[in-house]
Amino acid sequence: MAKIIVFGGSFDPVHNAHIEMAELVNISFAPSKIIFVPAFLAPHKMCHFAPAADRVEMLKIALKNIPNVEINLYEMKQETKIYSYQTLDYFKSCYPKDEILMIIGSDALLSLSTWKNIDYIVKNYRFVVAKRKDVVITPQTKFLDRCLFIDKEIDNVSSTQIRNLVRSKKFLSNYLNKEVYNYIINHGLYSSENNNP
Repeated sequence: MAKIIVFGGSFDPVHNAHIEMAELVNISFAPSKIIFVPAFLAPHKMCHFAPAADRVEMLKIALKNIPNVEINLYEMKQETKIYSYQTLDYFKSCYPKDEILMIIGSDALLSLSTWKNIDYIVKNYRFVVAKRKDVVITPQTKFLDRCLFIDKEIDNVSSTQIRNLVRSKKFLSNYLNKEVYNYIINHGLYSSENNNP
């Protein structure tokens, strides 16, 4: 059974930790594909800070040299909040003979109990977990039996940190793809934390 791995998120903006996760998943699990699914509006957020079209364009730039990936606009086309169980079910309907998994960070693993319909999700799907530094996973952590772990730890960089660096006119190549950074500057994105669409 082939593996289809779903990578959902705001990608506001996409940064190097996202890309590293995709590269490591390709190496560790040899999926038939990794599908990046940018959210129209993530369930845990009130807004995004870059318009949907810009977030997609930044993903295209960042992913252009990564094998085995594609961008799917399923969630954006719904134009409303979409929950993970809905996205997973959608891709299961697209690939009924394959196993559908979702990439999450180990910080998200610790909060899975708060996800909508989590019992349904863990019954039907598994997670690929990227271990983040300073996030402690113990044998008592819930849902471990539904997880595959990427061996290498991922830096604790967040899109919020990236937006703050952009506003302070700082570019750190270990955090952000240079072409993505240029796109942000050229399109005037993240000049203020309040410049949400």
